[in-house]
Amino acid sequence: MIYVCSDIHGRYDLYLALLAQLLLKPSDTLYILGDVIDRGPDGIKILQDMMKRPNVVPILGNHEFTAAVCLPWLLDEVTEQSLAELDATRWAAIQEQLINGAGPTLRGLKALTQEQRREIIDYIREMELYAEVEVGGRNYVLVHAGLEHFSLGKPLEGYELSDFLFCRPRLGQNYGQDWFIVYGHTPSRLLRQQLGEVPSDGILFRGNQIAVDCGCGFGGPLGCLCLDTLEEIYTTNELKRNERASSP
Repeated sequence: MIYVCSDIHGRYDLYLALLAQLLLKPSDTLYILGDVIDRGPDGIKILQDMMKRPNVVPILGNHEFTAAVCLPWLLDEVTEQSLAELDATRWAAIQEQLINGAGPTLRGLKALTQEQRREIIDYIREMELYAEVEVGGRNYVLVHAGLEHFSLGKPLEGYELSDFLFCRPRLGQNYGQDWFIVYGHTPSRLLRQQLGEVPSDGILFRGNQIAVDCGCGFGGPLGCLCLDTLEEIYTTNELKRNERASSP
């Protein structure tokens, strides 16, 4: 089975609860579409657990990208010289990270050895921007935020890093492709509000787009989708498992 979830944001408790529900076999794969860290208390614990599991595959999120930019500097000794050498780009990255809830992540790193910190940074730097999978006759592109500056026929490797990490989805976008795009980054509740629908934290299906960020970082459930069966799995009692009989 192939599973997809996103935007865990430090909720180690919900991450463990999801693993307990999935009971992953060696032949199963769980893709996590970025933003494992920040906001919640235990993003570092989640990363350390993911590093041990070959069938849990990370996709880079904007929070991991920002961490990769500024954490190596923060882990070095801070001196007057290092401060003087800090350029505007890195200053901006550090400010963005702190504004977006990096405090728990930094505290988690502080409790580790220098070697453990380096292992985590290396793990983040090795994350891919997207994954392409074929399941049940359907082709899926798995990304963090969506696909900005879309152009028909343009190969995925032709897009910029920012196109995968920072965009907000356009639910009316017709990708004109024979695949479904699965993303997180923007909570499904906000997307439903934009559509004028009743707000709900469940996974959102619109055309060939599937939004799987259910607001875990803001008090919502951690949602997960099985691409084989289109079953939705949630780690709270607010939403029940729901079998989808039709294609998205």
